[in-house]
Amino acid sequence: MKIKTQSVLKALIAGLFCFCVACSNSNQADLKLIPVESGDKWGYINKKGEYVINPQFQDAGFFRDGLARVVSSDGKTGYIKEDGKYAIPAKFKSGTHFAEGLAFVVSDGSYPVCIDKSGETKFSLKQAKYAVSFSEGLAMIVTADGKYGFVDKSGKTVINPQFESANSFSEGLAAIEQNNKCGFIDKTGKIVINPQFDEVRDFKNGKAVFHNGKQYGYIDSKGSYAINPQFDHAGNFSEGMAVVKSGKEYGYITESGKIEINPQFDNADVFQSGLAVIEQGERYGYINKQGKIEINPQFDNASAFFGNIALVENADKWGIIDKKGKYIVNPQFDAIKYIFETTSYVHSDYYDASAFINKFFEKAGGDNTFDGFTAESTLQNIIDNPLYGNVNAHDKYIAYTNDNQEITNEIYVTETQFHFVNAIYENVSADNEYSGYRYETGSTKQYNFSEKFSTIEYEFDLSGEAYGKGSAVAAALKAEIEKRYNVKMESKVINDNITLYTAYQDNGLSFIVGGAEKGAILFISFNKDNLQSVITNELGEIEGYEGDY
Repeated sequence: MKIKTQSVLKALIAGLFCFCVACSNSNQADLKLIPVESGDKWGYINKKGEYVINPQFQDAGFFRDGLARVVSSDGKTGYIKEDGKYAIPAKFKSGTHFAEGLAFVVSDGSYPVCIDKSGETKFSLKQAKYAVSFSEGLAMIVTADGKYGFVDKSGKTVINPQFESANSFSEGLAAIEQNNKCGFIDKTGKIVINPQFDEVRDFKNGKAVFHNGKQYGYIDSKGSYAINPQFDHAGNFSEGMAVVKSGKEYGYITESGKIEINPQFDNADVFQSGLAVIEQGERYGYINKQGKIEINPQFDNASAFFGNIALVENADKWGIIDKKGKYIVNPQFDAIKYIFETTSYVHSDYYDASAFINKFFEKAGGDNTFDGFTAESTLQNIIDNPLYGNVNAHDKYIAYTNDNQEITNEIYVTETQFHFVNAIYENVSADNEYSGYRYETGSTKQYNFSEKFSTIEYEFDLSGEAYGKGSAVAAALKAEIEKRYNVKMESKVINDNITLYTAYQDNGLSFIVGGAEKGAILFISFNKDNLQSVITNELGEIEGYEGDY
C-alpha cells in the first residue's frame, strides 16, 4: 500500500482481511535510509533528514536484505546498494523487494524469474500469472486459471495450485479459501483448520483474526476460539495488545480479550515501540499503553513508531518526529514511503498465444491456400465465401469486411481487407466524385467481379489477458508461419510498439506480421511485388515511421 495522501490508519484497516497477491508477509525493512519524494523524483534521506542518495528515481522502496528496489527514469526496475549504485541493473519491467535473499522480476514479454542478490537467475515460473515474495521459505503463485499454490526456493511446486485464494505463510500456516470459506493449511498443503470462516487474517503471536459473518474474534493455531466473536472490527496483536472496534469507535484489548483501553478513538493503529497512532477529529496523535495521550493529535497523517522515530504529514509535506512529538526533520518532502509498503508481487508479462494460433490456423489449408483462397481467387469468390459475405469497396484496390470473427474469447478478427493489383470497379458516373484517397461519393460504380486479389490483410483486436500483447501474438504468428510454411522471417522494429516480420517467397505465399501493443496484423500475399507495395502504403500511416520498408 502506498501512503501518500491516504490515511495510514484507513489504509491499514482496509487491508486487514484482503485475500490478494499484494497481501504477503514482508521481511523487516532497514530504516537507516528512508525513501522520500521531492517533486516527481524519489531519493533517500537518513534519520537527520540529510540526502544520502539524491532524488533521481521514478519510485523507490526501503532497503531489505541490503538492497532496495528502484524504478529508473526510463521506467525500468533495478536494485541499488546503500551507496546508490546499482547492484542489479535497472532492466526489468517489474520486480518485488528482496525477501529471504531472493526476489522475483519480470522482463518485457516474459514470465516471473527468481533472482538472488547478485542478479543470477535461480528458476523461472512460466506457469505463474503472479509470483509473491518468499515468506518462511515458500513463495505463493497464482496460475492463469486463478488457482493459488506455493513453490520452494528451488522453484519446485510443493503445494499444487488448487485454492480459490491464499495468503503467504505466517507462523507456519497460510490462510486459504475454498468454496468461499476461509481456513488454514500447513507447509505440506494439508488443511489444518477447515474452511469455515467468512474472513481471516494471518497468524500473529499465536492468534488469527476471523469473521463469522456477523462479528470478529480470534482463533488459536488449532482453530479453537481464543477470543469469542464480539467486535465490529479487529486487528492483529502487537506488543500484547490489539485494536478492536465497537460501534463507531476504536479501542484496545489484551491477549485474554479484556478491554484495556475503552473504544473512544475515530481510528487506531497497532502498538509499536510502546506507542500507537490514534485519530481524533481527523487529526493524528499517539497514546501509550494506558490510553494516555503522549503526543497530541495534530498531524494530517502519521505512521507507527519505529524505534524512536515516526513519519508524519502536515500541510501536504512529510517530516520525522521523536517520541516527544518534536520534529527531528521538519515537514519538507512531498511523500515518504510508509514502512510497511512493499512491492511483494509481480504480474507475468508473458502471453501464451498457442490457443489463438491453433484456432486461427484452422483457417489455413495447404501451402497455397488460406481461408479457401488461392492465387486464382476473385472478388466474386470473396463475396461467395460464408465467412465474409458483406463485402464493401474500401477504394478501387481494396475490398474489406467488418466480419468480427471470434478466434478465442480474447482475440477477434475485426476486419479483413483484400488488396487487388488492378481496380475492382470503374466510376460510370461521378457527379459528386470525391477526390480523396480512400473513396468516391455520389458516383455509380461498375464492378469487375472476376478481378483476382493478391493479398489478404487480417486485423486483430486483443482484449482480456491478450490486451497489450500484440507483439507476443505477432511473434507467435511468426513462429507458426516459419514452421508451417518452411520460411525464415526477418524482423524490423518500426517504433517502440511495432515490430514487423517479413518472409518473401518467389512462388506461393509471402507473409508480413505486425505487432503493436493493442493489436496485431497479418498479411498473406500471393504476389511478392504487390505485398511490398501494400506494406509501404500501410507503413506510411504508422506514427513514427519514415521511409520505405
